[in-house]
Amino acid sequence: MHQCILPGTEGVGDRRESDGQDTGGISLALPAEITRTEVIESWRRVLDEGTPADRHAPQHLNGSEVEDRRRCNTLGEGARRLQRVFGESAEDTDLVLGVFDADGVLLWRGGTTRWLAVADRLELTEGTRWDEKSTATTAVGLVMADPRPTRVVGVEHYEEALQSLYCAAAPIHHPRTGAMIGIVGLAGPVDDLQPSATAFAASMAALAEHEIAAAHTRSLTELRRSAGARLTGVRGPALLVDNDGWVADFRGCTAPDSVAVPTEGDHQFVPGIGDCMAQPVGPGWLLRPVGPSNPIVAELDLRGKPSLTVVGDGDQWRTELTHRHAEILLLLADASESGLTSSRLSRLLFGDSGHVVTVRAEMSRLRRAVGALITNRPYRLAAGVTVRVAAGAAPVGRQITAPDDAPAPPGTPRDGTQRRPA
Repeated sequence: MHQCILPGTEGVGDRRESDGQDTGGISLALPAEITRTEVIESWRRVLDEGTPADRHAPQHLNGSEVEDRRRCNTLGEGARRLQRVFGESAEDTDLVLGVFDADGVLLWRGGTTRWLAVADRLELTEGTRWDEKSTATTAVGLVMADPRPTRVVGVEHYEEALQSLYCAAAPIHHPRTGAMIGIVGLAGPVDDLQPSATAFAASMAALAEHEIAAAHTRSLTELRRSAGARLTGVRGPALLVDNDGWVADFRGCTAPDSVAVPTEGDHQFVPGIGDCMAQPVGPGWLLRPVGPSNPIVAELDLRGKPSLTVVGDGDQWRTELTHRHAEILLLLADASESGLTSSRLSRLLFGDSGHVVTVRAEMSRLRRAVGALITNRPYRLAAGVTVRVAAGAAPVGRQITAPDDAPAPPGTPRDGTQRRPA
């Protein structure tokens, strides 16, 4: 029976598979100070799989799948930038660069001619998979298990073929979603270990994230330039989004940062706008409300801190309001479809028309809170929106002195079930 000493331990681990077949042995005695939990845990997982240490055979993907992964991955812009930066300094040190997707597949690499030849011999080539199942304990595999910068040095590698190397890796996160979308890895000879390799890998990952964010900003700008004119003639709220649902431009609403990925012909509910239909425009999508299939009801609760709960087309969301914003919402609910101008709201709220600037600022903040439930020019509830005051709710504390033709002030008693269509 072949046995091995787990890294960082004094114990002996059995490397025989459960069926009794020998898996090939290796006895590694690491320095006593090496007690890295993540390496030990990785070795144990690999041993449980019965992986032989003397066999190095990364899984290879075919060329078309590699191209598909490159094309569909937002890493592209960041990876090309990393290749350029690394290429400018690669002659200074013996290192190979690899950019992997979140599955551990190597999609891009860089390095000197000599070290790329070494990488070829180790099958560190585009399209090979470097997850734990394929290549056992590596820095890339450790990052996949626990997404943070790390390194694996020499005999910490489970596979004998990799024990002459050190490798460092760091996760690349999507700048907007925070999800790990890739890994940047570095590898070099263990005898020339660079103490700052892990920090270097983390810096390269940060550069990739910056490039991805900049590329995304450019793509949204281009979408606005090429398709933004379609919003000009749109009446009512509308969003211009890219193929991933990120908002490039909007009209008549307070837009979210992103929505669900659009699909042509399908309806999707956008909070603050309602049921929308997606229409392809250039490299993106135009989202416009199609009218609620069910009423959009906004229930205003004035018990304690005012809050608004909005229900429509199977979706529900809630936001807290200031007392001033609750007061404004009640005034808009009492108004007809003609709505209220800034000047009239100033008279209703302050008794004169000299506070238009303050009213506009309050309306801007209110619209950020409730989205497209409110439209402007003049201010009014959007079509199809109904406001109710929650049963048992006390009126807003402020009493309003208004002209005779103004809507009833918020102190007017309500029965708790009153509906106020726009």
